[in-house]
Amino acid sequence: MTRSGRRTGLWDREGLTLVELMVAITMFGVAVAVIFGFLTNSRRSYSNMSSRVEYQQGTRAVLTLMSGEIRSAGCDPLDMNFNTFPLADATTIQCRSDLDGDGVIETVEPAEDVTYTWDAVAQELRRDNGSGAQTVLRGVTALDLRYFDEDGAELAVRPLSADDRARVRCVQVDITGITERGEPLRYVTRVNARNG
Repeated sequence: MTRSGRRTGLWDREGLTLVELMVAITMFGVAVAVIFGFLTNSRRSYSNMSSRVEYQQGTRAVLTLMSGEIRSAGCDPLDMNFNTFPLADATTIQCRSDLDGDGVIETVEPAEDVTYTWDAVAQELRRDNGSGAQTVLRGVTALDLRYFDEDGAELAVRPLSADDRARVRCVQVDITGITERGEPLRYVTRVNARNG
């Protein structure tokens, strides 16, 4: 019995021993390290996903714009018989149309003569509506434009000859890019031209 009249037991003590304190601190340290690691990985994952989503949105917007202009190429209400695709090779395409039917190919937006070109050195996709090339997508590591006739046969010799450009009914756009974090992404779409 102690002075207070109680028996001393293992759980009746008024404090912690040094060993118990060290075990508690170690367990707390391990828990904090696990939580910190989890939060760090979550933040890194969020940052990577954010970079990927941002690049995807930009690429989709460019593909939507590009697809619309390829699809409209050949719009010729006055039957002027202009060249629908004056340029058509693996990394450059020029789309021509007369959207407003006035017989004049406009260079103001919405432009009726638009050229898309890939700059391999700068890794940029550029759009030129006749008033100067503007970068529409950065981080483009490759662009491959493929052309198909009305039977679905590929017109493989690029740049296309004048005869082959007149036979184009479908264009496949294949964009490979890299996000700010170095993650590769690839988008492929086929667009039917209006003259098809």
